[in-house]
Amino acid sequence: MSRCFVRLQIVLAVLLCINISSPSAEQNKTSLPSPVLDQVRAKNKPWRFVVFGDTRDSKKNTETGISPFLGQLAKKIADEKPALVIHVGDLANGFHTDKSSPMHGKYHKMFQNWKSAIKPIYNFDTRKGIPIYVVRGNHEDGSLITNNYLKDAYLVEIAPYMPQNGPEKEKGLTYTVQYNQATFIALDEYSIKEFGILRGLIDLPWLNKQLDRRTPFMFVFGHVPAYKVSDEKGGPFPDLYSYPKHRDAFWGSLGRAGVQMYFCGHVHFYCRVTKDDIQQVLIGNGGANLVDFNPKNVDPAVKLDFPTSERKSPIGEVSYVLFTVDENAKTVHAVQMVWNEGAQTWVSGDQFAAHASY
Repeated sequence: MSRCFVRLQIVLAVLLCINISSPSAEQNKTSLPSPVLDQVRAKNKPWRFVVFGDTRDSKKNTETGISPFLGQLAKKIADEKPALVIHVGDLANGFHTDKSSPMHGKYHKMFQNWKSAIKPIYNFDTRKGIPIYVVRGNHEDGSLITNNYLKDAYLVEIAPYMPQNGPEKEKGLTYTVQYNQATFIALDEYSIKEFGILRGLIDLPWLNKQLDRRTPFMFVFGHVPAYKVSDEKGGPFPDLYSYPKHRDAFWGSLGRAGVQMYFCGHVHFYCRVTKDDIQQVLIGNGGANLVDFNPKNVDPAVKLDFPTSERKSPIGEVSYVLFTVDENAKTVHAVQMVWNEGAQTWVSGDQFAAHASY
């Protein structure tokens, strides 16, 4: 027997032993001892994400259907170099135009204008850039009831670019995204209707299944607030708090899952409240017409965090919130960045934090 043949037999035997005795890659994922997992986590550097919304034009005779400030806002957000970006709805004017507007009824064109302005963040043509995750606002659905032409335009122009892992009838509208140790759940609040007409409900069974897959950081976002922070003029129906039983079940689900924050917009100012250790962060000043804030309009069941006194919204104020997640420290820190029209510069506003649920 030649030495080469013997060597070949030895090599084959060793390889066979390795194949039999070594766990598969999938097994390794689930059987790593905690010290090894800790070392893997230690390599995770802090990462960022941004939330903003309500970027429609304030004028009904709009030339584009989007805020004229959106391009500048998108560039500033991109400069933060976040891992991902969230938009809480009301991308464009949608139904909110008059006949003098060249955009009147041109829903596809409005969404195309929005995608063009957002290119510093993400290029929808090349599908390259910082991932941006969007939910519909009422201006993507309809005034009093669903406008099917408006919804269909959204389903063509925006929804196909979103994750398609939501309920069967809400593909591209409701979905889940996971990044590192964080889960982001996007909720469409216009698909499920009471009596087949009234909007403002969510798919709770589907949501509860997603919440069961707990991660240390859990964030949920939709367009409308769960708890009232304005009068009817500032925050018109639909909303979650008009269905208190449904809203309470929703908030209870968030609490049991360890959700830290619920992001929303709809009302055109910035406001943060806390209920049952969950922060509702309303970021509705992305360029739409601003409304004043009065603490008297805030639901007494919540703790008002910011602002704490009556506030007239300055002309031209636009803001977004920058979040920094530190998985090693198990914290998330946030700072509101505000455009000061008078000084023509960005300044910091509200600042807050939360901890991982485990």
